[in-house]
Amino acid sequence: MKTALLSVLALGGVVAAHPALSAPIDEVIARNEALEKEIAAIRKENAALRKSRAITPQSTAQKSKSGSPSEPSPSPSLDPFGAYAADLPPAYKGAVPAEAGQLRLWAEGGAIWSGGDPTYSFFNRTGLSVIAPTSANVPGYFALTPKPGWEAATGFDYRFAASPWHVSGQFRYGEARQSASAAFSEAITVPGAPPTTVISSDSPRADYKETHWLADLALGRDMIGNGPYAMQFKFGVRAAELRSTTIASNPRSVAIVGSGVFFSDVENVVQQSKFLGAGPRFGIDGSAPIGRGWTFDYLGDVAALLGTQKFQRTSSFDNAIVLNNPAFAAPIFDATQRFGAVFNSDIQLGVSYWMSQNLKISASYRLDTFFNVLNTLDIKNDPTRLQLADRYIHGPRLAVTGQF
Repeated sequence: MKTALLSVLALGGVVAAHPALSAPIDEVIARNEALEKEIAAIRKENAALRKSRAITPQSTAQKSKSGSPSEPSPSPSLDPFGAYAADLPPAYKGAVPAEAGQLRLWAEGGAIWSGGDPTYSFFNRTGLSVIAPTSANVPGYFALTPKPGWEAATGFDYRFAASPWHVSGQFRYGEARQSASAAFSEAITVPGAPPTTVISSDSPRADYKETHWLADLALGRDMIGNGPYAMQFKFGVRAAELRSTTIASNPRSVAIVGSGVFFSDVENVVQQSKFLGAGPRFGIDGSAPIGRGWTFDYLGDVAALLGTQKFQRTSSFDNAIVLNNPAFAAPIFDATQRFGAVFNSDIQLGVSYWMSQNLKISASYRLDTFFNVLNTLDIKNDPTRLQLADRYIHGPRLAVTGQF
């Protein structure tokens, strides 16, 4: 005991003799006191938590007796960030779920009318116009344009998740037909002894069919607005084909009454004009809300199509009889092919009604134009000097769209 007392006195003498050592010892004592206070606060908080945990089962039991759910709700006191979540920086808040991608599938159909330059189908008369000049006024051709037809289409549009970008495509096919026919019969009497009667007949007919298809693949981006009512700008590629086919026949005969002299044949003509090309396409597509589930829909495209323009015609003769004897006439074949550029545009306007969040029906009117698209014969029937025909295809459409 004495030894310890002497050691303390000696240490105090050393500290007194050296005042510079007293400052660090004071800091150590102050830190120890602060640490003891923090430990006391932690013990107090732990005691409060233990008390809270002891109370929770009792309150849960009381709630279960009164009909409340038996599982306890998480205690707010156990969530240190719950009361301050609104004040946390964005990095500490819960992540907003990313917007999912959206796929739209649609199908469309309707009637079409075709306009533009006619396709000429020529036939040859039997030649009595030399003897009977009045028959020279009978036309030897049909000017054909398609009557009402039909068109069907289908397509898709996919918007990427959390992005204004889209990928879309469509395919369209349509056709229309027309038929024309005529009948000519002449009888003339040639003076003589006795007089000679000559009878001729012609029954020309032409069946015309015109088909078209186009296919698009494009990337798009929402430029004005967002969501289902955004205006989308599209750019991509379009391929298209227009084809016209004419199959004509003309049974002809000439007979000299009372002489037994007979001439006859069937003239057949197959004529085809076709364009096939592809090129860049640009367009817009969108809709605007009207109210109560109704929207106004619109789209428009322009394209420059580069490809080949073909024309061919084959004439042949069946069952030819000359002076009561079988005869043969060689077929006649004409063909032309050249490279061409066709300007194409379309516009479609209509209204839609959303029957549910994922289904809508639409009614619209569409116009497609193709300029200088088909090689055809002109009124002079010269296969070495073909003309380029325009084509306008328009009509009402009905469509159904589903989105997922």
